[in-house]
Amino acid sequence: MTLASFSSMCQALENKTPTATVDIIVSSMPSFDSIGRLMYVLSMEYEINNIGNRRAITWIAEALGLFEEEVESAVHTWGDIGEAVYEIDEGNEKDSDISMSAFVALLENDCSSMTSNSFTIFKENLNKMSAREKKWFLRYWLRTPRNGINNKIPLKAIAKYYGKAIKDVEKYSRFNKTHEICVSLSNDVEPECKLVHGQFVKPMLAKAKKETDIIQNPIIDIKYDGNRYQIHHSFVSGLNQTSTIIFNRKGNVVTNQFPDIVDIVSNMGHYDIIMDCEIYPVDMQGNPAEHKMLAKRVHKKNKEEAVQQCPVKLAVFDLLYLDGIVLMEDSQRDRMNALKEAIDPEYQTYVFPDNITMESAYRTAIDLGFEGIMVKDPNLPYHSGKRSKGWLKHKPPRFNYDVVITSASYGEGKRSHVFGTYGISVKDGSDYVPVGKVGTGFSEHDLEWLTTELRKNVESYSDDRMHFLPRIVLEVTCDLVTTDSNNNIGLRFPRCIRIRKDKYASEVDTLDTLKEVM
Repeated sequence: MTLASFSSMCQALENKTPTATVDIIVSSMPSFDSIGRLMYVLSMEYEINNIGNRRAITWIAEALGLFEEEVESAVHTWGDIGEAVYEIDEGNEKDSDISMSAFVALLENDCSSMTSNSFTIFKENLNKMSAREKKWFLRYWLRTPRNGINNKIPLKAIAKYYGKAIKDVEKYSRFNKTHEICVSLSNDVEPECKLVHGQFVKPMLAKAKKETDIIQNPIIDIKYDGNRYQIHHSFVSGLNQTSTIIFNRKGNVVTNQFPDIVDIVSNMGHYDIIMDCEIYPVDMQGNPAEHKMLAKRVHKKNKEEAVQQCPVKLAVFDLLYLDGIVLMEDSQRDRMNALKEAIDPEYQTYVFPDNITMESAYRTAIDLGFEGIMVKDPNLPYHSGKRSKGWLKHKPPRFNYDVVITSASYGEGKRSHVFGTYGISVKDGSDYVPVGKVGTGFSEHDLEWLTTELRKNVESYSDDRMHFLPRIVLEVTCDLVTTDSNNNIGLRFPRCIRIRKDKYASEVDTLDTLKEVM
């Protein structure tokens, strides 16, 4: 089948309920010659193509013979690049003959340089497309489909189409990509659910601890203020060498960011191991540093320089696989015992003695500069891809602030017609300074109301965001007040509590108030 067929299906998905979305996908699946390829696109399992909105506008303008300002103006009006080009090209209903395989190739094209052959290919194909095809190609090209498809929709569609229980398909998805599941089921083969070196396993997730949560005889370990990674290490006998792969929590390979961690793992002595771990920043003395240092490390292009200037440490807190043995069904206690035997203490998460109280462990962790503690059920297996009450996060209390909205960008999927992410600011003298973005904690009604009201106060448009006069106040909560490399103050992980219709912008918190908790 073709890009035209795919675009028609996507058009039909707009503003549909999740149930209707699944039904439309399932009814369309028989018409595609490769259901696997269809799911590959819908689940966005294709590689990152190194394009961003700014470069995309340049490419589109050049390809279609438009001024960049013309494209930017349309984006400003319609909210996203795909819709903007659709409106610019209105009336062009002649579909191309671009196949789904060619469509996938376009999505995977490396777009890091306009001088490469990639732009030529992009231009040639873009000019073949109808307005509708352009819209949906560009949305998936930029990985912002805005058609209401979340992570579970493809799995539900697969379950319904192949007559499988959703729990079975979810189990398959912990070990296989969605397109791989489709290939297996299309051939009447049960997808393998086993650990394979280099194949990412969805991590088990934790919940925030509440006062009512009780775990008997828990395992308590340090919660590090770093990023979570999954590390696969194996000995490749045919090449007589080891292979180390580091995945971030989304399953993207980030091995090249941590050459020092690769060296550590390579010297651990085990041929085959899969570790769940935290990589966290430290200062030059080896003490825990602010999380922002890790961000600097990750984004530095010169990795040798990054290793020297932004040191990190490894803390392994769970094992999924060890020398031919799958450990995921073993209890937390057994996995921790295996970890103690396999991993050098220097690289293990710190586990508190069994006789320590939770509050004592928590205070110790905070005093040492760590983020908090993890409280774990000793009898719990490793539930891949699930959020479990058997893993509880115990962190410092959150801080609440009144802030004013000063910018916003449109949401995705069913929220593509409303603002989804809001830039927030606090007062600094007579001015307002940005302290981050918030996109959670809003009801659908909140988003509709905010979008309507904010449109009355538009001041400017730049960097794919609308900027507003400071009028609407939010109460937000965050877990930390931080500074970046330029000493700009920000709120870490803010979440909206409520819209403060009772407050004026002049009444929001000040920069000095935020500094008090630093």
